[in-house]
Amino acid sequence: MNETMNMQGHLTLRLIDGEGNVVHQQQRHNRIVTSGRELVAQLFTGVSSGTPPAPISHMAVGTSNAASVDNQTALVAERSPRKAIAPTDVSYSQFDEPGAGGAVRRVRVRLQAVFDFGDANGTEPLREAGIFNAATAGRMYNRVTFADVTKTNAFKLTLIWEITF
Repeated sequence: MNETMNMQGHLTLRLIDGEGNVVHQQQRHNRIVTSGRELVAQLFTGVSSGTPPAPISHMAVGTSNAASVDNQTALVAERSPRKAIAPTDVSYSQFDEPGAGGAVRRVRVRLQAVFDFGDANGTEPLREAGIFNAATAGRMYNRVTFADVTKTNAFKLTLIWEITF
C-alpha cells in the first residue's frame, strides 16, 4: 500500500455583529508554506542542534491580497497584534478518506481565534491570514487570501482553521 501525507488547510472566516449574528462568512483553502512543512518535520523528529521550535500558537490577519507562495515566511501586510489560540479552542477528530488502495484514516485539528470588537480594526480591508508559532516573528505555518473584509469595532472576526494530516 502506498500512502501520502498530504497536509491540507481550510479556513472559515466569520464576521459577527454585536447581537451575535453572522453577517458575513467565507471559506477558503490555504497554502501550507515551506516553513510550515519544516516546522511539522522538526516537531516530529526534533532538531540536531539549537532550540527546538515551538508549536503553533497564534493567528494573524493582514491587508495584502498577493498570491500565496511556498517561500513566504510572514504575512505581506500584517495588522498587529496576533491572537493567541487558546487550548480550549483546539480539537482533534479522525475520519476515513477514500483512496484507490482503500480508506486512509486521517487526523484533523480544528483551531479557532477570535479578533474581538476592538481588535484588528482599520480602514483598509483585511485580505490575508496565517498561523504562527509565536506572538511576534516566529514561523508561519500557512497563509490564505480571501475577499475583502472591513473590520470595525462593530464586529468580531472569528477564524476557524481545519488542518488535515
